[in-house]
Amino acid sequence: MKSTIRGMFMLGRGKREGIHEFSNSSDSVLSALAPWIALALAVNLLPILMMRFKDMHAVSISISMFLVKICCLLITVGIIHFFASLWNNETNWKQTAVAILWCFWVPILDFILFFMIAGLLFSGAPNIFMALFGFASVLYMAYSIWLSWFVVKVGLQTTTSRSIVIVVSLILASMVIYSIFVACNYSYMMQAAHELQQQIEQAKLAQ
Repeated sequence: MKSTIRGMFMLGRGKREGIHEFSNSSDSVLSALAPWIALALAVNLLPILMMRFKDMHAVSISISMFLVKICCLLITVGIIHFFASLWNNETNWKQTAVAILWCFWVPILDFILFFMIAGLLFSGAPNIFMALFGFASVLYMAYSIWLSWFVVKVGLQTTTSRSIVIVVSLILASMVIYSIFVACNYSYMMQAAHELQQQIEQAKLAQ
């Protein structure tokens, strides 16, 4: 685990040598998937047990979101393998998949750390805090894309253009999966948003 953490933060700082800290095996791929699956279970399926299946629409949303996250994880591994096979560069595809799955955590940890510090410094200035939130969100997306590109380029030992193709494919595949989720649950989501807006308006009137 120490090797994995060291590799995450080496790659996160743009050091190519970090890729060698990750194993190139099927077991390592499963180990890299496991924390994400556990997180999806905790976030999306545990609330169902807490709700005791009272709202079947909410249950459907939770299960759908769980499946969406699992599909995004598997499609990440699948796309890396597909392009590695397409370009006859299958030697390190598992190592690359392991590295990118673990490195997905790096921007999240940075984001959390940033807001812990920002919350302490600007707790009494909500406008500044929200401005920082917007700025940090843009940085988060940009850094996540760059890190994915860097890991793919270093892991597969491929060209800049080919690594861009893989990252764009990952983004498009995720967008398609989430679009299907939104399309299947659009009516309920709009209804929930309308009810929430009504509750906010009633709370304002009550004040």
